[in-house]
Amino acid sequence: MRGRILGATAVGAVLLLMLGACSGDDDSAGGSSGTATTAGQPAQPLPIGVVQEFDVASNFHVTDVVQYPQTPPVGGDHAGVWQNCGFYDKPIYSETGVHSMEHSAVWITFRPDLPADQIDQIRALAEEPYTLASPWGEGELGAPIVLSAWGVQLAIDSLPSDQATEFLSTYREALTAPEPSFPCTGGTSQTK
Repeated sequence: MRGRILGATAVGAVLLLMLGACSGDDDSAGGSSGTATTAGQPAQPLPIGVVQEFDVASNFHVTDVVQYPQTPPVGGDHAGVWQNCGFYDKPIYSETGVHSMEHSAVWITFRPDLPADQIDQIRALAEEPYTLASPWGEGELGAPIVLSAWGVQLAIDSLPSDQATEFLSTYREALTAPEPSFPCTGGTSQTK
């Protein structure tokens, strides 16, 4: 149930404490580009092996569910608490994942039906700093594996991938994120 993302008392208390943790949540000029999707509609196929760049319109802390223009999201308004980096075997909330990307993390999303060897490789990547990984749980994913960082995204068919390695080395702790190297721990590990 999406409405409980920030409604639980314990999470609400954590949110109040964390709201002051980020210093630069200001509105940046620019609009989104790329193919827009909305919840409940099938995802559009993503171009495999091509790093896509997007303008991210804002990065405010919000308490509502956000309808992101990309699937999975590449930035935007987000929850006041970030998702702890690491591997998750259940979907996470987009709003907390986006907050981690604001802190310069790379979020790897994947189709839950991937073969076990692919999930094991994703799990190994998520052991690296400033990396989180979770199955995508909001309808279809436009590629088997999608790597997202603030304003950029790469879709791939499988691992290992030289393109994924380059994406991770370029965008983990990248200065292009609004709050590079802010914490990727000490947030939430809540899943859906």
